[in-house]
Amino acid sequence: MNELRMRRGVAVCMAITTLIVPTIMVSYYDQVISLVAVWWVPVSIVLVVGAAAALLADATRGSGRLIGPLALTLGAANVTVVVLWLIAWTGDAAPPSYGSPPIWPANTVVLPAIVMATVYRARVPVLYAGFVLLLLATAQQYVKQGQFGVLGYANSLLTAALVGVFLTLEYSTMRAVRAADERREQVLSASARAASRAARVAERERLDIVVRDKVIAVLRQVSEGVPEPRLQAKATQTLADLDGRSRSRPPPAEMSVAETSLRLREAVNAVADDPMTELTVLDPDAHYPYRLGEALVDAAAEAVGNAVAHAGPTAACALIGVFDSDLIRLRVVDDGVGFDPRRIPADRAGVELGILRRMREQPGGGAWIDSSTTGGTMVSLHWRRP
Repeated sequence: MNELRMRRGVAVCMAITTLIVPTIMVSYYDQVISLVAVWWVPVSIVLVVGAAAALLADATRGSGRLIGPLALTLGAANVTVVVLWLIAWTGDAAPPSYGSPPIWPANTVVLPAIVMATVYRARVPVLYAGFVLLLLATAQQYVKQGQFGVLGYANSLLTAALVGVFLTLEYSTMRAVRAADERREQVLSASARAASRAARVAERERLDIVVRDKVIAVLRQVSEGVPEPRLQAKATQTLADLDGRSRSRPPPAEMSVAETSLRLREAVNAVADDPMTELTVLDPDAHYPYRLGEALVDAAAEAVGNAVAHAGPTAACALIGVFDSDLIRLRVVDDGVGFDPRRIPADRAGVELGILRRMREQPGGGAWIDSSTTGGTMVSLHWRRP
């Protein structure tokens, strides 16, 4: 999760920078067209800007799975543009008054390597950066000096050294990010194993109770001949309990605050990828109606699921709550794409039935939604003991 966010952030920064650079070329456009064929300018802009726009779109609105291939595409576009410069070059050297050779992709050629470093092994961005800087140095040398020399290559060595330092720092950061993600997966796996062990223990206890209290009791009443109907019904019920198919036992009357908060965390983690959860318990001994606890868990999970589905791929979601002996307040908030709550159809099951009506049916319960089309949504769940 953190690794994907890192990739998205780097890709967005590099793509936006690449899109900005061509606009700066306007200030020295006359220098460019004096040294190169006219067709090179629109072709270079279409190739580089198109690839950068595709990278930006996937990093902000897409799944992020194409960041690596699109970074390679952007790198190929930069290489192609530099090669086309050599083809379109008129053969004239740039006047000394021009300063640096007016090859605008010189400011963007190394940016794809920075994005590649978040996806591929080091040899991919290093080989790309080395090749493209060598190619760029050749173009700059001929355009600036009009002949082969070493000045352009000497300047590229400094650029290569700076890029190497940056890539080293970036790979160190990515290693730390991947380690954090790996630890998170280990914690989740350990939690799943612990939950599985707890479930097996609970199942064994259930079977022990059934065998000890019911099976033995039935067996003690068995005698020769045709059993009584009452004993047959009792044996049938005991077998159903032993098989786990019995549903005759009514649900508990109350749910503790510890169980309520635990089920809330499990429910939102099941529908969202590591949402922020902050639940404050003011009374550790509090108990609530069992049906209320189920309604809170289901409504909160529905709200988090809506945020995941509609808030956008980059939106963050959080569950914040306070539990007291006679009061519960929960908030599900996100910073994604909002909506107009007044335009929700009355038959919208996810919001109307899954959240609002579900909470209103609980004595003392209620729910409301605050959102706007400018962004961000907050779903509030409230209960006060009647």
